[in-house]
Amino acid sequence: MPIITSPEPLTPDATIRPARLGEEDAVLDLLAEAAAWLTGRGIHQWPRRFPWESLHQQIETGEALLIVRHGKPIATCAVSEAEPELWGETTTSAYYLGRLAVAREAAGAGLGVRIIGWVGEKAAARGKAFVRVATTSTNPALRELYERAGFEHVMDPPAAKWPTSLYQRRTTMSD
Repeated sequence: MPIITSPEPLTPDATIRPARLGEEDAVLDLLAEAAAWLTGRGIHQWPRRFPWESLHQQIETGEALLIVRHGKPIATCAVSEAEPELWGETTTSAYYLGRLAVAREAAGAGLGVRIIGWVGEKAAARGKAFVRVATTSTNPALRELYERAGFEHVMDPPAAKWPTSLYQRRTTMSD
């Protein structure tokens, strides 16, 4: 089940909503901009451009989200209820946050942290035990950001396709 099906306010001037079919290039452009910025800093976390087909599938399933300010996409992320490639088959109820990218023009204002918080709020409201993320283990700044946001390092899976660190944060739901 998608995390949302219609637009919602994220900040006073930005809305978060499901990406729509036909918006693949807008999302891919945000991801490519972030990948180029990371590469420029010596961090090889993402491909130069994600495959159109994988994003198209995330849009069809309602997993790809777009953050829009004044009608312009300024960030994106994907939220799913499973990520077996990295986390294995699990019965733990969680939201898996990935492909989080903020346009350079919107960077530095805490938007990424706000998106993480929003996913956590939704997870708690829906009875999910955790929000989980995967990041490259060779990106210390991003790892530190997740740790400052309350995520705990779970493991670095040895069979991952790239050097990966898995993190999770318990939601505020009652146990």
